[in-house]
Amino acid sequence: MAAKDYNLKDFKAEFIKTSAQRLAFERALSRLLIGQKIADLRMAAGMTQVELAGRLRTKQQVISRLEQAKYKTSLRTLEKIAIIFSRRLEINFV
Repeated sequence: MAAKDYNLKDFKAEFIKTSAQRLAFERALSRLLIGQKIADLRMAAGMTQVELAGRLRTKQQVISRLEQAKYKTSLRTLEKIAIIFSRRLEINFV
């Protein structure tokens, strides 16, 4: 039997049934998107995790966890990352 190919809408409709599940999913998705954006910015700048960690005065492991969505970051850290990459931090409610 072949595995079903889900898009985000199908996945949410089939697997997310309760408000608690929806909240957990949305939080996880937000962390994933933030982590991916940090990794994209870092790689586009030709910067290693160690170099970014040094600029943020933290450890490489923290950057790795941020990029893998295993760590909840603070608004202050996001502001520092935006400054490092000469970007404006923008938060949207959609």
